[in-house]
Amino acid sequence: MVNTAWLFPGQGSQYVGMGSAWYARFDGAKALFEEASDVAGYDMKALCFEGSAARLSRTSFTQPALLTASVLASRVYLYEIGLEPRYSAGHSLGEYSALVSSGVLSFAEALGLVIQRGKFMEEAAEAGIGSMIAVRTNDQLMLEELCRRYSAAGQPAAIAGYNSGSQLVVSGHRNAVASAAEELERLGVEVTRLAVSGPFHSVLMQPAAESLEEALNNVTFRDGRWPVISNTTGLPYPDAQAIRRGLVDQMTTPVKWLQTVQFLAEEGIELAVELGPRTVLKNLTRDSSEQIRPYAYEREADAEQLAELYPVRLFIEEGYSAAVSAPNANWNEEEYAQGVLEPVRRVREMLNAYTESGGSVRDAYGLRQDVLECVHRVLRTKKVSDKEQNETIRRLLTSSFTKKLVTQG
Repeated sequence: MVNTAWLFPGQGSQYVGMGSAWYARFDGAKALFEEASDVAGYDMKALCFEGSAARLSRTSFTQPALLTASVLASRVYLYEIGLEPRYSAGHSLGEYSALVSSGVLSFAEALGLVIQRGKFMEEAAEAGIGSMIAVRTNDQLMLEELCRRYSAAGQPAAIAGYNSGSQLVVSGHRNAVASAAEELERLGVEVTRLAVSGPFHSVLMQPAAESLEEALNNVTFRDGRWPVISNTTGLPYPDAQAIRRGLVDQMTTPVKWLQTVQFLAEEGIELAVELGPRTVLKNLTRDSSEQIRPYAYEREADAEQLAELYPVRLFIEEGYSAAVSAPNANWNEEEYAQGVLEPVRRVREMLNAYTESGGSVRDAYGLRQDVLECVHRVLRTKKVSDKEQNETIRRLLTSSFTKKLVTQG
């Protein structure tokens, strides 16, 4: 796997029309939206593409719609770019998209949970006593002190999100949050009042968390194809039980997005790709790490740059080179013909077909998997050591990316 992470946005990134461009260029989109409509009991495509904006902004509709659009983005990315990440992470609701991407949950399972989650959160917010603000500051201690100062019995305010190196989010009772916001503005600190329906990621969401816990007890979590990072710790989930606990805890505890980005940087992640509507996580990542280069796949310019960074043609060429140049220790002619000559010929045919099509072959993931399987067959047949096989595959997965990254500065 290349040193890339997938990032999935949370509530607030939705807009009418989201996902329509991906739908138009991906054959599997229709089936995805039909599945979503069957699970949700309403037309998901119409909700995402046509609105109304008022309906889409309701938490109970926002969350399943955003999950659907983000899962679509990840499938289009695999289809067009064709490489899986080392890690995936999602901001609040986006964590469900990250779990689907890794295979921990099926799309239908996650959608069913998110539909319930949205309803539970909407019900918990119906009293209208909560609010949230975004604060442009890196002074965590100052903000924690203000929250303590203006909190009262039954009227809490607390940090609900560590979004970046210069943005924190406060959530809680509207009176406490309003008082803290006024004090911050008197101090000259930039404050943005968020258009949300409730005090998310605060103790006021405890009733929703309890209801969600019951729903999660009916779901089986599978081993993921790659690690998913927890909102509550900023670290990869160690096991299924931790995922179940984390999804409950994130309802009432802060989103540790800054810590997530810091972990990815420490792990040597070089690129982060936001898969979903808008560019919120791209901007937060850029604000938090100089090492990680963030892209938003929804932006056409970013999608084009990513295709240049991960060129399919170069991957096929290097797969061919790796297969041909590997030393041989198998002199059985029949095994050599079937396990070396045949797969090498197959890779060459793939390269010719890609060239003749003008690079228009769109199932990049399937193509890359075919190349990898052919290379594996050759290495096994040539009796290359397991250690060298693993190193060859690692080089194949990273070399084309590294070269393009260097040439683009």
